[in-house]
Amino acid sequence: MLPAPVPLRELAAKHGGMLDPGLEDAVVSRVAPVGDAETSEAGATLAPLLSRRYLEAARASAAFLLVDGPLASLVPAGKRWIHPRAAYALACVLEQVPQPEPVDARALAQIDPFAIVDPTAIIGAFAVVYAGAEIGPHCRIEPHVVVYGGVSLGARVTVGASSVLGRPGFGWATSPAGSVVRMPQLGGVVIEDDVEIGPLCTVDAGTLAPTVIGRGAKLDAHVHVGHNASIGAGALVAAQSGFAGSSRIGAGVLVGGQVGVADHCEVGAGARLAAKAGVIGDVPAGAVFGGYPAVEKARWLRATARHLGFGAKGAEGDPKPRASTEDPARKRKGRSG
Repeated sequence: MLPAPVPLRELAAKHGGMLDPGLEDAVVSRVAPVGDAETSEAGATLAPLLSRRYLEAARASAAFLLVDGPLASLVPAGKRWIHPRAAYALACVLEQVPQPEPVDARALAQIDPFAIVDPTAIIGAFAVVYAGAEIGPHCRIEPHVVVYGGVSLGARVTVGASSVLGRPGFGWATSPAGSVVRMPQLGGVVIEDDVEIGPLCTVDAGTLAPTVIGRGAKLDAHVHVGHNASIGAGALVAAQSGFAGSSRIGAGVLVGGQVGVADHCEVGAGARLAAKAGVIGDVPAGAVFGGYPAVEKARWLRATARHLGFGAKGAEGDPKPRASTEDPARKRKGRSG
């Protein structure tokens, strides 16, 4: 997989971390999952160990191990490259693997003459860019993306296939007679530098002010950002999450999959939202919230344990369900009736 064999000492010197004694002359030529059958090729393969789930496979593997710092004491010495942020080191190593160059297919796209598209941008086939849109330098717009007028993309923005940016947001008003009329959405969208938006995402235009995706934020597939919402710089958002209108997500927030944030709620910088959390109120900076309605993690876990009927902890520290006090014979009789 690697373009050429590389000494482990060179990788550690470049990307940080510490090698076990005796690995100074070790050379690797490929990177593979720790459970991969080919990791038996001792001296050739580097396998990342980023989770306790793979400890057994790591202990049995003959590959060199890129080990996340907290896991280092759990695997035998002699084959470890220990790194405090092993996922980061892995990303650095994999960057060396050649990738296909993106192809500019703007000849197959529909770009309005009054759109501003930097000549260094890559436009995928069948993308649509409306008048009044601005696409900055070195952006990558994948196939079938739609960019409405009033959308501004900074530098090095990637937009995944079939995403829609700047369509009028979900704004409606009720007349005195009871009919529902659309609220014009005139604020547009601002996507700052180094943002990545996955495929099949939607970012609605704001009503009067723009919807904003902050610098370096990363959105997974199927994410919806409502009108006038803002996603802070460096935020990471997993798939199928949604942010209602005028919600505010702070810098560096981590959002699990299928999270929902209600309108006008504010999530403070550095907070974490567990998967499927339903946020209906503000979340303090740095807090960890989960559940519906979303509350502090410890409170959520206690409530979940009570709901599931968990009692005393077992010998291994795992909670065990409380034993039923109901007579089994009565229980069977009740079911038959």
